[in-house]
This record gives sequence, structure tokens and C-alpha cells, in this order.
Amino acid sequence: MSAPRTWSDPYDEMTDEEFDDHIEKLFRAQEQSVAVSLRIAPDLLSRVKRQAARAGMPYQTFMKGVLEAGIARLERRPVKPKRSPRTAARSR
Repeated sequence: MSAPRTWSDPYDEMTDEEFDDHIEKLFRAQEQSVAVSLRIAPDLLSRVKRQAARAGMPYQTFMKGVLEAGIARLERRPVKPKRSPRTAARSR
């Protein structure tokens, strides 16, 4: 049988004021968010909620993560040069 694990509070040595300052800094460092309204198909929402549940997180948090990952992936792709309307017409 293994020895029981002991847990030490990392904030135990802080005064109440130091702890409050630390928490306040964490909240200030949080990125601001904007509320949006989005219409999606009921089936897609069900699928998102199912995947979020599998990941063990709220579905809106899961959606933000998926959106962030998708946009980051698109931003890593090389930018294709735009063709002018004249060039596009000649290639037909």
C-alpha cells in the first residue's frame, strides 16, 4: 500500500492582501470576450454538445476552442495571390 499523498496549498504563505492582489492580476490578464449570437442547425449543435461532453467541458467553451484552432490553422496556410478579373477571364 502506498503512502497517502499530501497536498500543500501554493497560496498558504500569502497574506490575504497578497492573495487578493494575485487573483486581481489573474482576472486583469484574462482576455476580454464579446457576446455573439449564432444560428446553427440543431443537428450540428447536438453534435457539438456531444463532443464537448466527451471532452468534459461546457459546449460554448468547446466551440470557442474549435473555432480558435480552425482559424489558427487557416492563418498558417500560405496566402494565394488573387487573380485579377482579366486574368481569370483569359484562363476560361
